[in-house]
Amino acid sequence: MGAPMTRAGVLLFGKPSAATPLLGHVAGLHAERIARFWPAPHGGFLTLPTARRHAAAILLERRWNSSADDGVDIVHAVERTRDADLARILMGGEAPGGLMKALGRIGETLWDAAAYANLLKLFSDPESVKVLRHMPRIEAARLGLIAQIPAALRVPGILANLPHRPEAVEDLAEAYALALQIHGSGEAARIVQRWSRATSPLALFDMAAEALQPDEFGLVLAPPALPDWFKPVRTRKALNEIALEFRNCLRDFSADLAMGRMAVYAVRKSSSPPVVMALRQDAAGWRLAEALLRNNDDLSDAHLRSLVDVVVASGIRTGESAWKLADRLHNHVCPDCGPAHVPPRNTWRERLALGSLWD
Repeated sequence: MGAPMTRAGVLLFGKPSAATPLLGHVAGLHAERIARFWPAPHGGFLTLPTARRHAAAILLERRWNSSADDGVDIVHAVERTRDADLARILMGGEAPGGLMKALGRIGETLWDAAAYANLLKLFSDPESVKVLRHMPRIEAARLGLIAQIPAALRVPGILANLPHRPEAVEDLAEAYALALQIHGSGEAARIVQRWSRATSPLALFDMAAEALQPDEFGLVLAPPALPDWFKPVRTRKALNEIALEFRNCLRDFSADLAMGRMAVYAVRKSSSPPVVMALRQDAAGWRLAEALLRNNDDLSDAHLRSLVDVVVASGIRTGESAWKLADRLHNHVCPDCGPAHVPPRNTWRERLALGSLWD
């Protein structure tokens, strides 16, 4: 005999009640599932308080994406269970107070699964929940921004000053990560405490930019050790030879090489075409700034990934310079300077920020 079908499975293959236009407007992608539990004209669902309609959507989404029946009678739970008990079902255990009230402040239209997941995730965070409880209206886009930053930054003083541009919030999260590289993870609490005292988005982002400055100036780090097939360029003669061989403009950077802020390598491995690679040093250490074939041709994705794996394992980071990020942080929130220009970073390759040699 086969395994018994769950209630979700039975309903999935049963004949559903058609969703009315009103239900379709309110429930969106959830409408068909809701119509299976509350048949047309769906009065039992549509007359529920807003919070309970959202609870129904969460439970139905969970049921449809689980291979096992969770044993919850969704109709009974949504229509008859006390708020505290329904909150515990939604959270899968102990629930902080105020969840059902928060669901009542997220609007009449049902959300998608990702937005509900953000809400429940943030409600399980003791700091984030303090902010959610006091929001007169909770919006999915705003929760998406809050979920985008590290948990350590989800404190009221910082969340209250988050701008609405996703690119700005992403840069703030990156600034926090780089600040820990510059000052050490032991400074995390001090950094968060200081940022939480910001009185405006501009003050917060200027604090973040300041955190990207080193405590001491003039430090020059030796380039990290790399495998022997990375040949460092140490003389002007060698730089000229590499520039001629690869037909590039590396000779323009001789001053930075001389000061120790840049390092250039000819990467020669028998299984791959030769590559010229440049590293630059900023307050956060050495980063991969460029990697190209002859004639400034791009590496294939596979070739580039293998190169990145080696340099990252050697302690070299990827991404933009700390200086460039610090400058953009201010522009994100300054009405006189912004909005900040953010380079494309939708793909893995774009996020490497290769070609950023001047900083």
